[in-house]
Amino acid sequence: MLVHQQIQAHDLNSAAINDNVPVYQMDSATGPPPAQFPVVRADGTIPLRGPQNSVDPRIRPTVQRPAAIDMWNATVEHQLTPTMTVEVAYVGNKGTHGFAGDGPAYNANEKSLAGYVTANPDNFRPFFNRYTYPDCSASMGVCGLANVPLSDQLTCCSADLNNYFGMDASSNYNALQLKVEKRFSQGLQFVSHYTWSRARFHDNNYFSVDPSAGYGPMNINRNHAWVTNIMYELPFGKGKKYMGDANRLTDYVIGGWRLTSITDWSGGLPWTASFSDCGEDNDTSICRPNRAGSLKLGAKRDANGNLTWFTPVFTTFTDPATGKTCIIPGLRILLPGSTTCKSDPNQCAVARPTIPGFARTACGTLGNIGYASFRGPRLFTSNLSLAKNFRITERYKAEFRMDANNIFNHPVLGFNYTQGNTCIDCGGDAGRITNIENNTSMRLLTFGLRFSF
Repeated sequence: MLVHQQIQAHDLNSAAINDNVPVYQMDSATGPPPAQFPVVRADGTIPLRGPQNSVDPRIRPTVQRPAAIDMWNATVEHQLTPTMTVEVAYVGNKGTHGFAGDGPAYNANEKSLAGYVTANPDNFRPFFNRYTYPDCSASMGVCGLANVPLSDQLTCCSADLNNYFGMDASSNYNALQLKVEKRFSQGLQFVSHYTWSRARFHDNNYFSVDPSAGYGPMNINRNHAWVTNIMYELPFGKGKKYMGDANRLTDYVIGGWRLTSITDWSGGLPWTASFSDCGEDNDTSICRPNRAGSLKLGAKRDANGNLTWFTPVFTTFTDPATGKTCIIPGLRILLPGSTTCKSDPNQCAVARPTIPGFARTACGTLGNIGYASFRGPRLFTSNLSLAKNFRITERYKAEFRMDANNIFNHPVLGFNYTQGNTCIDCGGDAGRITNIENNTSMRLLTFGLRFSF
């Protein structure tokens, strides 16, 4: 168990050092105040979350099963020329007893949507009031837990339990792989590899209630990936196909050049669409609309010159009483005669708005758009290296090298499960691309010169 303890900083010394106010003095004989340990009851039990509700229990199933992965593949290879082969392969695997989401733990006591419109939605938690310590004060201390103070009594579980190490989720991967490879000959070698893949797993949101609600594409999976690696020794200079009889000075200029490149063209990363005011329809961490058509995706400039991946959907609303016109999120609910142009909360009996591509969900339901069902901008990068070897003497050699990262200076636009506002009808930066994708860069040139002896 892990106990959280809060220690408030206070001014122990009027002359604070470097404007820092300590929480306790390092030379103090007692140090920081100790955490309050829960009192052990007569039957040997302790409150699950401690007397101050500050203990995080590490909850594990009765039987902990180790994670396992089963893998299989089938490959057909054919030789086209003495130096070139083509390969077609199917690759698959299945993970069992793994993490839900990015792991390792998830909430084992989430609210169920079945209780959204009830007076106490906590009643629909999987473990709500499943484990109750008796109220000894009502029976004069004779209830099986004699002399247990009220402050130590606990009815479990009316809150989230986020530390369940279930190891009970699964995942799978299936891929078609095509590869063309040319072994080194006449100064050229290359490998070109294309993969169409489908990797799916369970997200940890709502997993304890309905695992299928968060089942979808793995966050880091690009369903298309085409990578080509080329190395080419230019056929110029002494001993090469062209100008093989060049003198030493000419060979210094045109000979010994080597070109290598890695080009990656891949599909976009997944993301999940959400909508405004979804908290009025459900109280879970899942916020997805219903599908009613398709959302047009693609990089474009809006009226203000901002780069967007999709255009947020808004509605123009004119108040019939005042004539005031305002622009509101497309799936927001407004009662007739509204004078505020704001949403009217908890209108579960009101008809659900529909906009191009989407419809608002009924209260207490999840949208039918799947988890991570949309894709962000594709990835395209090409790295180039140009190198030349110099023979100064029999013993001394040199190499000049120029490396270009993202040689075409093509930006990989950042809009995916970690970047970008994925709300389809929110204002502000909804749908906007504000940066390049994490772990990518614009063109970067580096030069180097190495001597060897």
